[in-house]
Amino acid sequence: MRPWAWILGVSAAWRVVCVLLLVLAAQVQQAFDTSGSLVLYSLGADAEHAVWEAFAVPFVRWDTVYFLAASHPQVGYAYEQMLAFQPGLVALLRTLGFVPRMLYASTAWSPTAAVILGALLSNLLSWLAPLLLYTVTMQQTHSQQFALVSALLSIFAPASSAALSAPTPESFYSFFALLGFALLGTRSCASLILASFAFMVATCFRANGVMLAGFILWYCAWAHPGSARRFFVRLVTALPLMLVVMGPFITGQAWAYARLCTLSEAPPWCAARIPIPYSWIQSHYWNVGFLRYWTLQQLPNFLLAVPMLVLGAAGCMLYVRTVKLRPLLRSTFTPWNPRAFSADPFGRIAPAFVYHTAILLAVLLFASHVQIILRLATPGGMPILCTACVMAYLACTLFTNL
Repeated sequence: MRPWAWILGVSAAWRVVCVLLLVLAAQVQQAFDTSGSLVLYSLGADAEHAVWEAFAVPFVRWDTVYFLAASHPQVGYAYEQMLAFQPGLVALLRTLGFVPRMLYASTAWSPTAAVILGALLSNLLSWLAPLLLYTVTMQQTHSQQFALVSALLSIFAPASSAALSAPTPESFYSFFALLGFALLGTRSCASLILASFAFMVATCFRANGVMLAGFILWYCAWAHPGSARRFFVRLVTALPLMLVVMGPFITGQAWAYARLCTLSEAPPWCAARIPIPYSWIQSHYWNVGFLRYWTLQQLPNFLLAVPMLVLGAAGCMLYVRTVKLRPLLRSTFTPWNPRAFSADPFGRIAPAFVYHTAILLAVLLFASHVQIILRLATPGGMPILCTACVMAYLACTLFTNL
């Protein structure tokens, strides 16, 4: 059987298992968090209660309550803290909620349709994401075995059971980030532009998508050999493409400033030297900041995150050990030649992927809600985690064969 058939088959089977478990669990046991049931009443859709409880509630997880409320045409971003969420999923859910009106001449926006159709799209992209990861890993490592095992392991990511089954930003971010990585791997001018727009869509769903602009910079400036003049031309070319990637975040911050900072009672962040509502809202409402999460009460969340933190750190350290620190630092600012650089498939991966993972790990550990790593540990969220799993798998296989 061909690799793509294995990947799509296993991924489809796991998607079915995850969805069935979510629906079954919602039927046999009341959820600890009842927000999924209560949010329907705040949206004025009481008539949908029976269908909502049976089919939609299982997919209203975590921040989906906020996204669903903001997607209602009569609500929107009603509260300042909602500005912490990117508008991609809000716009998508709002559009999907109008599908019954287009099909059945209904007059009302349907939160049930928004959630169920959103869950279908989320599962569709989660089904395809491992295949994209296979493509990206093949481009990076030139090893079919490495790419296949990496893709198969990514199917069972920690977020796969709930976050990648429900209409949350994770599945959409993961898919479009991987699509951008795959396009960058083809190394053509057109694919570079398309990759920028794929990363832009990813940023529409998660604010950390702005970090993907670093891949555009690296691939423009250092992924190709050439003279100093060509290097400068590529560097100048990268800047507008990086702005494309960061565009959704910048636009959202500008929109919030225009809407709120012109009021007579403007929020405190409007008086800042650089008025960025996102950072202030994260700090004020979500207690995000350097070492703020390092309290005894949060110890259970740290314990939940430990496996992924250790795996990510081990992957980064193993990469440094494979390619050696001095060549790694030198390769960061020189044209990348993966086949000549390392005989080990893991060592052929572009340094940009490792730096991206290392920065994310540092932010999550020291300046964020550390358990978020369980949601970011998706095929496209942190690809190095999957390749680190492969290295562990191959090491175990080698050990058992001794």
